[in-house]
Amino acid sequence: MGVQSGDTIFLKTRSGNGNHIDVEGSEVRARWQSQGNLQAIVIEKQNGGAVHSGDTVYLKTYSGNHIHVMDKTVQAMWNDWGAWQALVIEKRAGDGAILPGDSVCFRGHTGNHLDVEDDVVRARWQDCGEWQAMLVQKEAVGALFAGSSIHLLAHTGKHLEVEGDAVQARWQDTGLWQTLTIESYGGRAIFDGDAVFLKAHTGNYVDVQGMAVQARWKDWGDWQRLVIERKAGKGPVMPGDIIFLRTHTGKRIEVEGTAVQARWQEQGTWQELVIEKSVSRRLLDTSANDSSFGGTHEIVMV
Repeated sequence: MGVQSGDTIFLKTRSGNGNHIDVEGSEVRARWQSQGNLQAIVIEKQNGGAVHSGDTVYLKTYSGNHIHVMDKTVQAMWNDWGAWQALVIEKRAGDGAILPGDSVCFRGHTGNHLDVEDDVVRARWQDCGEWQAMLVQKEAVGALFAGSSIHLLAHTGKHLEVEGDAVQARWQDTGLWQTLTIESYGGRAIFDGDAVFLKAHTGNYVDVQGMAVQARWKDWGDWQRLVIERKAGKGPVMPGDIIFLRTHTGKRIEVEGTAVQARWQEQGTWQELVIEKSVSRRLLDTSANDSSFGGTHEIVMV
């Protein structure tokens, strides 16, 4: 499906070879290859509907302000739909509906197109060349988002769980002990190669010290930072994907028996984890003083 008014998009500069446009405060830059909150842009048309080449559009940032052009300066200071905010979207090749993956340029009211040099976004020339070209990417539908509750299924058929500070894989249950919250710097869809943090039901984050995998502190430090890697390669992380978790040591988390460690760099069977999205529910712990049930809990659906 083509891009619709109201869709969340990301704009990757240099026809997809550069960084994504990001907006922090009123500053419009292109600093990172990330699809987080700072990079999320809602594309809007006055009458709604599908977006076509030649349409006047407005780009609403995470703060609610729209990107505008004033002389050659590009910023996002106001929540207006005025002449300064009006941008004409143009395909670099062909015409018709704007599709994800299209290379486009944005022409401001001055007649100049938005351009990117280094990480600075301006509107200096009428060209629609490489400095002006931006690849349109739509928000991944069905992907896991930061803040999602997940389970990690090991090759043994058991799920990773946290009891106290210990991280193990002893049971098939998907109870409170096995439920983790995945978080990221960007705060939106999780992608292959993203740095993520796994928060346990205790409020502590999974950490790696040497070969030991534990959950001891509430920090977002190097020991807690994990790089998520899809076995299928680049793209958004979807429920059911096989993933690997690379630690700050360069080793990947693995499961041998019930033990969870990080001893080798391999992407083998022991390192494979199936990421599952937890069903939205409230978990009531009825076994806090009985570890023999592997963190099995009464479940009350909400």
